[in-house]
Amino acid sequence: MTSNWTSIFGEYTLKKDELTFKGKVQEYDKGQKSAAIANLICDQYFGGGKITADISFKKINHPSACEIIIYFEPQTKNFVSVGLGGAGSMYSLRSFAGNWTNHSLTGEYSNLKPNKVYKVEVEYKGSSVTLKVDGITVFVSNLPYSLPISQTGLWCQSEDDILIKNFTVKKETPKAFVVMQFSSPYNELYEDVIKKVCKDFDLSVIRADETFGPGQILADIIKQINESRLIIAEISQANPNVFYEVGYSHALNKPTILIAEKTTKLPFDVSPFRTLFYENTIAGKQKIEDGLRKHIGAALSDRDWNV
Repeated sequence: MTSNWTSIFGEYTLKKDELTFKGKVQEYDKGQKSAAIANLICDQYFGGGKITADISFKKINHPSACEIIIYFEPQTKNFVSVGLGGAGSMYSLRSFAGNWTNHSLTGEYSNLKPNKVYKVEVEYKGSSVTLKVDGITVFVSNLPYSLPISQTGLWCQSEDDILIKNFTVKKETPKAFVVMQFSSPYNELYEDVIKKVCKDFDLSVIRADETFGPGQILADIIKQINESRLIIAEISQANPNVFYEVGYSHALNKPTILIAEKTTKLPFDVSPFRTLFYENTIAGKQKIEDGLRKHIGAALSDRDWNV
């Protein structure tokens, strides 16, 4: 188990290799009784990769739930959680920001069994969330936003104890997907400027023409956009493919940095968006590097998270 945990609310015990949520029947406002809840946060930060845990319920008394928190905002207490039993389903992806929003629910809650060890794996890339249980993929879902790096944890609810073992966080380098026309001078911009700046932020960077293997090109591009932390789009040329990919990124609320040559007259559809203009000169190279660095830094640290 991770060495340091704390409770925002709810009771738990921690041993060397396991955490136990202390479930009970709890009295709430106006004398109403229900299963106890807990929001438990650990010292592991996460912005993409995999979180795994072995989860078992002592008993199943609706509502019993144990979900892995992949995003937690300390100031607002908003969070996103993935796991078992949420919202009366066997498997769930949901977020809380004053009220619950369900993003993906599947499986019959009645199939959730006590005293069974569920091996839960949550993979998060860009805005794509995959939940595997006992090695079986139970859903792949896309959040309507990308999550900033934050602490991880557990959301629990039950009238009885829930045991969590082997909570492990495996981080992956976040990815930037670059949308542009594949020709000079944009190839040089990609190689000499965009790659360099992304490397400074420890971002993995890829263009559509660097994706190999069988499959449909459009499906590969959509997958890359879904799994990317942010999008960088060079929109100087009126390229339909580029604008399609920009539109798809905007539809996902994906952080999208638009760049264009200074002489570009932007189409009406994108003209309201902030665009980083540059000059294709030696002096202009330094300015685009500086501007791109500021935009990427702002996108990666953005905590204006709403649902």
